[in-house]
Amino acid sequence: MTDLSQLLTDDKRADVVAELAAFADATVAKQSGISGTAIKAAVAAARKIDGAIVAKGINRMLPDILGDLQPHWQAFRGDAEQDFGAFLAGREDLVVDSLMAVADRNAEQITVAPLAKAYNALRGKGAKIIGPEIPGFGRILQKHMS
Repeated sequence: MTDLSQLLTDDKRADVVAELAAFADATVAKQSGISGTAIKAAVAAARKIDGAIVAKGINRMLPDILGDLQPHWQAFRGDAEQDFGAFLAGREDLVVDSLMAVADRNAEQITVAPLAKAYNALRGKGAKIIGPEIPGFGRILQKHMS
C-alpha cells in the first residue's frame, strides 16, 4: 500500500485504532514519577467519563495523524530502511511536533472542563513521552500497511 489513508478504510481502521489504543495504554502505564502519576490520574478520570475515550480520541485524530505522516511514509518507501519505526525515530523532532500539533488542534475542541484542564497541565510533557514511543508507533502503522 502506498498511501497511509488506506488505514482509514472500514476493513483496517478498527484494528489500527484498537492497536494504537492498546499502545497508548501501555505507554501511560509505564510512566513514573510525579508526571507519570498525573498522567495516569488524568487518563483514569477521562475513563470515568467515557471508558472508550482513548480509542475514540485516536479514531477522531487518525485522519490528521496519517495525513501529517504521509510525507514520511513516502520518503520511507523510497529509502533502504525496512522499519518505519526506525525511519521515524530518525526524524523524531519533526514527527513529535506533528503529532503534538494534531493533539493541540483536537484539544481545542474538548468540551469537558476537567479533560481540558488535564491536557493543558500535561501538554508540556507530551514530547518527552511521545518521542521514545515513535518507533513502536511507526511499526504499528507499517504492520497494518502490509
